[in-house]
Amino acid sequence: MKRLRIAALLIGLSPAYAQAQLKNLKSLPNLDKDIPVTVGIQPDLPLVTPGGKLGHWGVGNGGDWLRISFARAREYAAHVVLRINPHSLSRIQSANIRDWIMKNQKFLAADILQTEHVWVNEEKPSCAFTVPPGSGQVPTSNPIQFSYPTCRSHPSAPVNFMQAAQLLIHEATHHFNADETTADLIAIGIIDAWQSGLMDSLPLGLTNAPGSMQQHAAVWTGDRMIVVGGFRDEIPDYLNTAYSYDPASRQWTNLNPPDWFTPRGQPNAIWTGSEVLIWGGFDRSGDTTTWSFNGALYNPSTKVWTQVNHPDFWKPAQALVTTYPLQTVVWTGDKAIVWGGYDTTGQSLGAIFDPTTRTWSRMAVTAQAPRTLEGHSAVWTGDSMIVWGGYSGNNVVTDYGAIYNLATDSWKPIAGKGQGAPTARAGHQAVWTGNAMVVISGGGVGTSTDLTSTGGLYYPATNTWTNYRSELMTERYGHRVVWNGEEVLLIGGQSRRLATYFGEVYAFNPITLRWRILPGSVTPPPRSFSSIVWTGSSALVWGGYAGNSKTQRSGAQYFP
Repeated sequence: MKRLRIAALLIGLSPAYAQAQLKNLKSLPNLDKDIPVTVGIQPDLPLVTPGGKLGHWGVGNGGDWLRISFARAREYAAHVVLRINPHSLSRIQSANIRDWIMKNQKFLAADILQTEHVWVNEEKPSCAFTVPPGSGQVPTSNPIQFSYPTCRSHPSAPVNFMQAAQLLIHEATHHFNADETTADLIAIGIIDAWQSGLMDSLPLGLTNAPGSMQQHAAVWTGDRMIVVGGFRDEIPDYLNTAYSYDPASRQWTNLNPPDWFTPRGQPNAIWTGSEVLIWGGFDRSGDTTTWSFNGALYNPSTKVWTQVNHPDFWKPAQALVTTYPLQTVVWTGDKAIVWGGYDTTGQSLGAIFDPTTRTWSRMAVTAQAPRTLEGHSAVWTGDSMIVWGGYSGNNVVTDYGAIYNLATDSWKPIAGKGQGAPTARAGHQAVWTGNAMVVISGGGVGTSTDLTSTGGLYYPATNTWTNYRSELMTERYGHRVVWNGEEVLLIGGQSRRLATYFGEVYAFNPITLRWRILPGSVTPPPRSFSSIVWTGSSALVWGGYAGNSKTQRSGAQYFP
């Protein structure tokens, strides 16, 4: 039992919750607190010596391959149990079964990992069986016993890895005093959720959903995703819509923006803690493109929209390029910093907005500030804003940037070309991890081969870069990223070089510099210029462009 407790803590139970559960266990009668637990393949199990009656060690012709399979399946089964989320159990009709699984999830996974496997040579009615702990002993790791003859030849014996995992889940539930029917419903329901793709992703509901869209903005408010603006190819038209999505009910709500909120593609959206600040974007009529140097505040509690105009000291100039956003917005914790574009004199535009007072203040625009017209990235580090890359005008992509210190209202350049910075690019994505800015892929006037699978990490503490390259993640633009506290999650994008759109969700570990594709039973449709937000436990993806003048009216919730 000690090992079961330790395993439960290691696989993710909060210390407070775990201790509370252990306190409950200690109060139960007749509980053996030191049940011996053996993990792994043991050499002293019956009739499994090399050349023995049931076959050679590891040859797989009669004996030990069964033990090896179940030893491997135990880790797989525990992993599956740990990936359960409330949405993944939606196909289980019984609320009692769903509640049981969620209540016992992590202790069940710990039990699967720690329970001893004992193999016998006697024929049994079933491949595996275990002894329930009896009244007042929940849970306890009584060994799971396996019959070699039955597991090899009985019609009900597992014939593949998934069935072996299901059997282990079934038997482990008996250690919580679940009866046979309950154990069947639990094990079948969990494996069905895994095979159906409901543990790694869940399609977003379409009840009251907006139409198809790309180039929109999305932000997470704490309990809702709000989606604003965008472009719909089928009309074609730019949108002035705003919708919220509740992942708990899987339903959408039209937020009905006022008439003064104009259509816009590529807007920015940030959450202030009480309101959504929407800023910028562009509209197009025929060959005329109009950039919006205005925005709005929306309060979800009061449902009030407030108009936000650009500061009086701006004289913004219209830009001709529209592939990427003209301006970026970062949230400092109490203010928003807007950067990007030029004024009528050719000076870079920047200002600080206070949503509490609805007022703007100037920020320094010195010679050390980056001259970025569009397609740059900006991240907030906790005390400074880092701006990097993008177009500087005349379709020239850059490989330089600068740091703006809010407290001192000053800029300083960061290491650039020849100092380890990635190659010049625009339309890349960037996130702040807590100690580094991660720059991911991007394009330019034409995506060149030197951008293939590249990016970099910038460390402001040392003014240094670390570059990475991976063949797994093809170069792209139109992708979207979000930081989940451990990895950068990336959705979609497209490659000019390969004329390809991507739909997979990737995860990048900034410590190991390794990429992985999120596991999934369902192949996601390709999409570029979609949106992705992190809820604290899952990522919500919506919309995007799939090529051939088709935008997506679909999305998914991912559980990495």
